[in-house]
Amino acid sequence: MGTHVTDPAARDDLVERLLEHVGHLCVTGEEGPIAEAVSARYEALGERIVRVGNSLVVGAPAPGSPRPLVLLVGHLDVVPPTEDDREAKVEVQDDAPVVVGRGTSDMKAGNVVAMRAFEDTDLRASSPYDLALVLYAGEEGAAETNELRSVLAKVPWLTDASLAIVLEPTDGQVQLGCLGGLHALLTFRGQQAHSARPWHGRNALTLAGPFLAELDRDHLVDVEVDGVIYRDVWSATQAWTAGLGPEATPTTAPVRNVIPGTFNVNLNLRFAPSRGLEAAEAELRAFVGDAAEVDIVDRVPGAPPRLDHPVVRRFVDAVDAPVAGKQAWTDVARFAEIDVPALNYGPGLTAQAHQRGEYVPVDALVDADVALRRFLLGDHASSEAT
Repeated sequence: MGTHVTDPAARDDLVERLLEHVGHLCVTGEEGPIAEAVSARYEALGERIVRVGNSLVVGAPAPGSPRPLVLLVGHLDVVPPTEDDREAKVEVQDDAPVVVGRGTSDMKAGNVVAMRAFEDTDLRASSPYDLALVLYAGEEGAAETNELRSVLAKVPWLTDASLAIVLEPTDGQVQLGCLGGLHALLTFRGQQAHSARPWHGRNALTLAGPFLAELDRDHLVDVEVDGVIYRDVWSATQAWTAGLGPEATPTTAPVRNVIPGTFNVNLNLRFAPSRGLEAAEAELRAFVGDAAEVDIVDRVPGAPPRLDHPVVRRFVDAVDAPVAGKQAWTDVARFAEIDVPALNYGPGLTAQAHQRGEYVPVDALVDADVALRRFLLGDHASSEAT
């Protein structure tokens, strides 16, 4: 629920923090400099820091603390910038100020809201929760290079958390759970031949035609999980004739007169957290059938919404925002693996993630800052959150 509470000092502080944070370009695999900068910031503030690769855990509960632990979680990396968002700046769009820059919505705006709350010593002293920041590397890349799993393994007290708030872009909604995902390499096999005499072979590219035509039809299925709606989505995201081009343009392709004997398609299934990886993989293989060979090349589990968990419900009530399922994969799934309740909530715009000229509205920053603080300052008995 938008509030746009006008505290000029807070508003300016959020914008300045975001401009600084976005100023550190940190494409996946190159997070070292931003990790150093954030680490130096918290060393100067006297905070306890644990570094794992280019990921950071800042803060820790006091030994024997009776307060439940809440994790404020964000990733440091971004996808490669474009000329429209390489330089961070403030603009006016549709009569409202926005911060433009790579990663503003996905998800440095969320990081800034988390960091500002964490650095508020009065808030931390008054809160019924202990707080820790988890800022990690590698989220935008492949599952195996995502450092969060290593962080959770090497900082074991994180698994005692009562709630992990992942500040991914959610348009100000509370987005619960997340989709699981499979990437499968499909290989359609024909017989290579000369394009002047195609009857000597079998074109693997056109052999894939019926399957791709079927995939082009409606393969969107709404699935309800514990009262929350998710959508199964089937997509072909890449296709190529191995070794035959094209390269930069068709006119520079080294080979254009060969009927391809193989044709490869990357099939991506995003599935609701109504089933696990094994069931989803079996579903994918049944869907492809004998049309092509199937090799699963990447897989990540989904996470259930957990709306029935007391601390998740308390967060939903405190921020007073619409509730939806997360129509994407996020690292709430990592927390689900270790049975830590988690949810997605952040100021970023989902439609701006990875866009040219990526931006986040300043009003969205302010709203998320106010709402998060409302939860963190809530007058809740600590025993209820465990």
